[in-house]
Amino acid sequence: MEKNIDVLNAEEAAAFLGAHVETIRRLARKGDIPAFKIGKDWRFRREELLKWASEHYLRSKAPCVLVVDDEQVVRDSIAINLETDCYRILKAAGGAEGLAWLESEVVDLILLDLQMPNMNGPQFLQRLKEAGINIPVIIITAYPDSDLMAEAMRFGPITLLAKPFGRDMLRQAIRNTLLGVRDT
Repeated sequence: MEKNIDVLNAEEAAAFLGAHVETIRRLARKGDIPAFKIGKDWRFRREELLKWASEHYLRSKAPCVLVVDDEQVVRDSIAINLETDCYRILKAAGGAEGLAWLESEVVDLILLDLQMPNMNGPQFLQRLKEAGINIPVIIITAYPDSDLMAEAMRFGPITLLAKPFGRDMLRQAIRNTLLGVRDT
């Protein structure tokens, strides 16, 4: 049977649009992108995607990084370092604020502090899992050997960046994580 090249699956649509596959699935679930479901996955008509992309400029948007950290100086420092690299930065002072951003914005990567009041890193990851949100996460922590880190690792592959970290280390971790996601 010959494959219909005018209809794409979620992975093909993500590659076509230059986006993360989970972002495309989330947009489809919300009805924000033209899609239809066959079996357990979404399908996309190439012609409709082209029209949608031209209206929404998805190809030209910089990758969006959500920084979830209770320390304002850390959030601001990361934002200053990444905005010069053309990333779009969203900042959240805690887990609840981070989850709120995810309801209204398309996020490509999350930088997540491990130890925060009210909702720690593992609790945030648990909420992501419960919501079916699969976005790559880089844990940023001064406590890489803590029990919280071991707990966070239960939620799948996570990149760890130990505080303090330099600009080059941060940029490389983000670049590797985003590239790793796009290659799968």
